[in-house]
Amino acid sequence: MNENVKSERQTIESWLEEADAYVREDIPENVLEEAQRIIYGDREKTYGSPSKNLQVIAEMWNAYLGNEVCLTAQDVCVMMILLKAARLKNTPGHRDSVVDICGYAALMERCDK
Repeated sequence: MNENVKSERQTIESWLEEADAYVREDIPENVLEEAQRIIYGDREKTYGSPSKNLQVIAEMWNAYLGNEVCLTAQDVCVMMILLKAARLKNTPGHRDSVVDICGYAALMERCDK
């Protein structure tokens, strides 16, 4: 590729990136995007691997409940989704609870890996 074409291509790519960033600024983040940003960002930096953290929670809940049940990391996700759903019953439309439900659903998939 000659240098003129390469330079023009880089300029066009730069313009496209700037335009995309401009457009994205005007579009509010939806609950799925927010949940993804949270579970792959700050939460993971703070608490470490979600599957390990959820497994620790499951082990602690199992110890509390005794030998009657054996919860898994996936069970923790489901139970947290139920908790958030119960909160929505009292405060329908509370965005944080909806985001958390999306996040726990996504974490279930990450626990399988």
